[in-house]
Amino acid sequence: MKAQAKLSRPHRFASIGLPAAVLCLLAPASLQAWDEPGHIIVTRLAIEQMPQSMPKWLLAPAVRSRLIYLSSTPDRWRGQHNVHLDHANNAEHYIDEELLHPYGLGIKTLPPLRREYTDLLATQRALHPDKFEPYRREDDASYTRLTPGLLPYRIAELQWKIAGGWTTLKTYEEHRDYVTDDMIRNERANIVYHMGIVSHYIADGAQPLHATKHYNGWTGPNPNGYTTGKTFHRFIDDGVIQHFALTPESLIGRARPARPISTTTYWPDICAYLYESYQLVEPLYKLEKSGDLRKDKGRQFIEDRLLEAGAMLAGVWSAAHEAAHIDDFRVGQLTAGKKVRAPSAPSKPKSPTKPK
Repeated sequence: MKAQAKLSRPHRFASIGLPAAVLCLLAPASLQAWDEPGHIIVTRLAIEQMPQSMPKWLLAPAVRSRLIYLSSTPDRWRGQHNVHLDHANNAEHYIDEELLHPYGLGIKTLPPLRREYTDLLATQRALHPDKFEPYRREDDASYTRLTPGLLPYRIAELQWKIAGGWTTLKTYEEHRDYVTDDMIRNERANIVYHMGIVSHYIADGAQPLHATKHYNGWTGPNPNGYTTGKTFHRFIDDGVIQHFALTPESLIGRARPARPISTTTYWPDICAYLYESYQLVEPLYKLEKSGDLRKDKGRQFIEDRLLEAGAMLAGVWSAAHEAAHIDDFRVGQLTAGKKVRAPSAPSKPKSPTKPK
């Protein structure tokens, strides 16, 4: 299958209680990973494994609720059906290993910068047009089919947006006399927002069908007779979670510690995580073919993916926090202005009480 032949990925809907004809009418033309229950599970697991070094205010009920809600926000954006939003959002939910091969790439050998990557794709198509099917712009409204996916770039960029938030907050806290309470609250809100958004993409990355061209049934030569059914992705996203009645409570007792993510060599860490998912594509299809996907082996497989996503998310959150430093430029801006609050006066020792 050529890169240009990739079809838009359909949304998934839980099929419980809805006839197939209704589902067909409802389904728009882009694919999510997991459904909200899956994203909730991953976020809850990561919250449980947040390192002790991270601030305790992150565990406040309102913050936990906000992180959980935000974890499905990138899927909600798709409901707008706007070409500019779809262009920016759709390809960021996956990275398909096989479709990278004609470009001389793989998940583990991706260049680390988004524009370096897209420039390389365009260059290879221009230099070797015989390797790629002709592209029809009229069939690609959001202009996303010329990429095998952008998921690792989205994760890396969000990790560093979170780090940027922590740097600003640390700088504010170190120069508290020059900042208002609103500035502190707003920067905390920025951090929480990006922590919630990156949760979505990290959970997507744990779902093997988001690392392969076989994202919704096997395509092309199929000597092993794997399913080609177009409800397979939907079942993995949500049906299997419903089938095994998986909940945060059923998995929190086995939540894995934060996965080590470097603050310097983080790109290979991200790509290694995504490649691990790709390596599980064929094992997942084998489980479906044998019927074990709906049995204990299937439960173990899906639970492993959710648990690993929680560990990866906690690791990315932790690495972003560890990357915080004092922003000297921001310090200069702050201290050039007036203090907004007087420094706390040292408390005076109490005079000893005279005996009566």
